[in-house]
Amino acid sequence: MEEKQIRQVHESQEERQHVRVRLNGNLRLRLQSPVKGIFSLEDVSMGGLSFIAGQVDLSPGSLCHGEVVFRLGRANLSMPISFRIIYQDDSSKRTGGEFTVIDQENADLLRLLISNYLAGELTSLDDVIDNMKRENYVTARKGKQVAPARSLVERCKAVLISGVFFVLGLLAFVFVAHKLYQHAFVIKAADAWISLPGKMLIMPENGYVQMLIPEGAESVEKGQPLMTISSRLVARLNNGVLLDSLDTKQVKGLLDAAVFEVTLNSPCDCTIAEQMVADGEYLHDESPLMRLVEKDAPARVVALFDLSAERLPGRADEAVTIQYLDGKKETAAEVVEMVRDEASGKLRMEIQPQRSLPLSAQHQPVSVMVHPAWLPVL
Repeated sequence: MEEKQIRQVHESQEERQHVRVRLNGNLRLRLQSPVKGIFSLEDVSMGGLSFIAGQVDLSPGSLCHGEVVFRLGRANLSMPISFRIIYQDDSSKRTGGEFTVIDQENADLLRLLISNYLAGELTSLDDVIDNMKRENYVTARKGKQVAPARSLVERCKAVLISGVFFVLGLLAFVFVAHKLYQHAFVIKAADAWISLPGKMLIMPENGYVQMLIPEGAESVEKGQPLMTISSRLVARLNNGVLLDSLDTKQVKGLLDAAVFEVTLNSPCDCTIAEQMVADGEYLHDESPLMRLVEKDAPARVVALFDLSAERLPGRADEAVTIQYLDGKKETAAEVVEMVRDEASGKLRMEIQPQRSLPLSAQHQPVSVMVHPAWLPVL
């Protein structure tokens, strides 16, 4: 089998791989001989350089180490290099070398010098500093490490933990949003209760009570006798001041014989909401006897607010919500009156609910909220 012949062709000037230029600088070599290793540069390119070796013999193929020093005005730019000798002319001692070791940063600086020379521009020290500051040297990316496949248990655990954190975050968001909503739009009453219009019968003086209505009666008419209050004369005298002129027996006989009776009548056509006394019971002065509620009289809700009337919404009749003890809400309540309560100094609001309330709801606490009419209460 015939071997292939490799034909070596000398590279002409037109076929050169890199552009050669004459830059102002010199080459400093580290030599073993006593001859000083400083040489003037003939030309330089991205691939190598040439210089006049003088009395130094450098055989082709030998490896040289040193640095190239370029003069940039008043400053010198030193660039460490390593190159291999390609040729040396015996007559002129012109020596050419090919770079073997030159880092990326020095290669960029050398390219800058050559480009400015070809463009007819002078390279300043600022140009060199700007070029060195550029982030042109990116490290290679690391190979991606493929994570091992997760088992079914690990996947379920990850989904469960993610779901728990999602639910907790959602609850926290809802809680904060609700608090901000209440703080910005909703005004709550400091105190509120149900008030049924009626009368409270009070014991006029110390004595015995005799009921005049049948047991279990639920309603009474206006003017109907309800009970009789019996009291002796001693209850009407002021510590016996009027009895000083009488002896002991006369006073005792008078007190035992003198009995006064007062009859209490119904002030209205009312329903008996609560009877707080039994027949024949002895009570003291100003003790409650019976609570009466007017028939067909609408119930009222009384609410107290720790603010002025100007801070409440203008259309309060459309923006009042009542929440009862059973959890039901009423949003169609109507504000009847708003006045300043003299006893507490708070704003007193009387509200007419649409819901019919039983007698047992008297003084039952409720929650009253005032808010803009277009905004519902959550």
